[in-house]
Amino acid sequence: MSFVNGGELFYHLQREGKFDQGRSRFYAAELLCALEHLHSFNVIYRDLKPENILLDYTGHIALCDFGLCKLNMSESDKTNTFCGTPEYIAPELLENQGYTKTVDWWTLGVLLYEMMTGLPPFYDENVNTMYQRILHDPLRFPEDMPSEARSIMTSLLLRDPSRRLGNKGAEEIKAHPFFARHIDWERLIHKKITPPFKPSVTGQIDVSNFDAEFTSEAPMDSVVTDSALSETVQDQFKGFTYIPANEYIGESVQNGSVMS
Repeated sequence: MSFVNGGELFYHLQREGKFDQGRSRFYAAELLCALEHLHSFNVIYRDLKPENILLDYTGHIALCDFGLCKLNMSESDKTNTFCGTPEYIAPELLENQGYTKTVDWWTLGVLLYEMMTGLPPFYDENVNTMYQRILHDPLRFPEDMPSEARSIMTSLLLRDPSRRLGNKGAEEIKAHPFFARHIDWERLIHKKITPPFKPSVTGQIDVSNFDAEFTSEAPMDSVVTDSALSETVQDQFKGFTYIPANEYIGESVQNGSVMS
């Protein structure tokens, strides 16, 4: 994917503690559109969390890390693989019931709660305790949580997936007052709404919004030697302009293309 240098949502959330309602709603709305798009291709994302959400230099979100996606999932299909990140796992996974696309709406509810409060709703340092809390604890809100936010999170975090908001599709979530009264979906999908926060970047290759733990790592060369492509596969690359420099030293132009 393209280089997205505004940093992880996790990085900004850790630094600021929590986001206000408007900023949280904006990110949740863009993520809702991203998940709706994946669902339209019968893909369940299954790993929504702040670490998998990047901000571009203008402040729009970009969903990344599709390693846990499940393909070919129609509206009624169920899968049983236990996967995801403990804080965001839906109850139906813990109960081994089999699950559908609605697990993504549970994680959207968890993420919205975390953005507005600073922690996931059932968080505990002990993973087994956290699983029990996900299955049994009531959903509690800070006293200053706005009513529309309470309402949508309560509906997204229903333990029964057949009653969960979004069970009938993303349009059901878009129609909730938390979004419907504030989001112009046509403008949002075309990135016509100015993001509430713009990351501080000095240029296209600025990495200051990423933790030094990652940017200080020595780069690893991923080229594998002695792995020549077969002639059949090589034919698939006809028309590409790159030719290794060490094989064509001194040539600068060939067939109208600039060479290294």
